[in-house]
Amino acid sequence: MTLTVTLARDARVHLAGVLSRFVSWQESALVRLVTTDRALGIYADAPMGVLVFVAVPLAEPVPAPIDRAVSAHRLRDILGDVVSPMAAPGVFAVPLPDARDTPPALAVLPVKSGWIGAEKATAAEVASHLERALADFQQQDEALTNADESIRRHLAEEWWDTPSWGGLPLKALQAARLLGMLAHPGARIESATRAGWKRMITPAGQVFVAPPALYQGIPLSVVK
Repeated sequence: MTLTVTLARDARVHLAGVLSRFVSWQESALVRLVTTDRALGIYADAPMGVLVFVAVPLAEPVPAPIDRAVSAHRLRDILGDVVSPMAAPGVFAVPLPDARDTPPALAVLPVKSGWIGAEKATAAEVASHLERALADFQQQDEALTNADESIRRHLAEEWWDTPSWGGLPLKALQAARLLGMLAHPGARIESATRAGWKRMITPAGQVFVAPPALYQGIPLSVVK
């Protein structure tokens, strides 16, 4: 039996946009879908060693909880061109793709309680912090133009892992920016930690950094 979730048009548009970004990073990307009584949560492994979580409200509750890994590409295609003026208004039952084996990076999800708050800021402040760091990195990279490519790649990986705002590595801030989580300057951003995990909380979603011993996802790469 095909499982469905009922979403309003705004939720479908938001979800389609997020999935398009995941697919642009990795064509074969899988996402893990987890439902509550009121929301559909999507966990994804971004190609910078971070775990991304986005939630959209359900227009109707599901008969039973859903927890399955599916193809991000297939789910995006099922949603269709929801931004088109011809897209169906109102609520719509979205059939979910067939379940896939859960990838290692999505096998262990962060817990929901016990987090210790660290810092608070606006999206504009966090984005400004990231832009300054990116400018510094570009200067350093230009100074190594003639260096061996493996050396430059190693230094880039170390740089992305450098702790920054809220104790989060710079790669977490970059993932949030690329997913539009820092798009609204006045949005409130928070950071938190728990047992080696680090978390950035934004109105548009969350970014997690797992303890190194747990992470088995996509290796760090430069994404645009």
